[in-house]
Amino acid sequence: MKWRTYFTIVGLAALLLAGYNSNVWANFTSRYDPAQQADKNVPSGNEDSDLSLKSEEFTVINESGDIKDVDFETETPDQNNGIVPTNLKVPSIDINAPVTKVGVLDNGQMGVPKDDTTVGWFEPGTKPGNTGNSVVAGHVDNQSGPAVFYYLKDLQKGDEIIVTNDEGKELTYVVQKLESYPADEAPIKEIFGKTDKKRLNLITCTGVFNYEKRTYLDRLVVYSELKSSLDEEKGKEKTQKDTNYDIKAPTNVEVNGTFVTWHAVRVDGVAGYRVYRSENGEDFEKVASISEHERKTYTDPKASKYTYYVTTVYLDGTESAPSNLAKAE
Repeated sequence: MKWRTYFTIVGLAALLLAGYNSNVWANFTSRYDPAQQADKNVPSGNEDSDLSLKSEEFTVINESGDIKDVDFETETPDQNNGIVPTNLKVPSIDINAPVTKVGVLDNGQMGVPKDDTTVGWFEPGTKPGNTGNSVVAGHVDNQSGPAVFYYLKDLQKGDEIIVTNDEGKELTYVVQKLESYPADEAPIKEIFGKTDKKRLNLITCTGVFNYEKRTYLDRLVVYSELKSSLDEEKGKEKTQKDTNYDIKAPTNVEVNGTFVTWHAVRVDGVAGYRVYRSENGEDFEKVASISEHERKTYTDPKASKYTYYVTTVYLDGTESAPSNLAKAE
């Protein structure tokens, strides 16, 4: 059943991609023009990392001394923790709205609620509370004025979003960032795809209204993360400070041609290294996990476009601070 569910979601994601050129959220239309806003944040060494090795990210030597080949990413969300949302609250901007299920339309677009006071949860995707991207969409306005997500642009990092099921169980998410994208360039993979985080992504329209196409030209996405997961990460960071390991970042990180290289950290307990990159030198994303037993090299055909740093990851899941930043000369 798990594999059947997995392939179903993959198929639906393919439909979304196929229909994206025809504007996934084309139903968010009106004559009103909300302001565009984005909040970009520079991650610390641990902010965008899963510090747990439960997903068996690295190839490690087990107690018998044999090399154990494992997957680099978590493949399947924990379906036991999720809830079916029936209500969504955002206290900082006075949103208290019922949630309805939406799916994929025949044309490949994501469905949206007909009622502009209701928000739609993308039911084929991940449930709130599970590992993965859970997605909720809502209208920004209508012919007479603001709709449910009109003030979404006013959210700030640290604001809370609360989803509740019909039994009253609440899950609290914390806003991490806001991003605006041109309607035909929104990153479907980042919004809907797999992640090792427990996220809730809110979507609405923003930017200039195109009267000919009857839609807005941009999409606003609010990325939030489950509060309990963030608390766990903080606890792991504290454990990292108290650990007996000498938590060292890799040294001599360099970018030469298409290669990113660094020197190994020579202490006991190293599981491997994580490579991060950024196109603007501020917003970093993890792009690779390199085992301690592999060459200390990451290959990227477009390495000259990016700035990189590398962290050391230990067998207990702790992660070092970032190395020095490196980019091609």
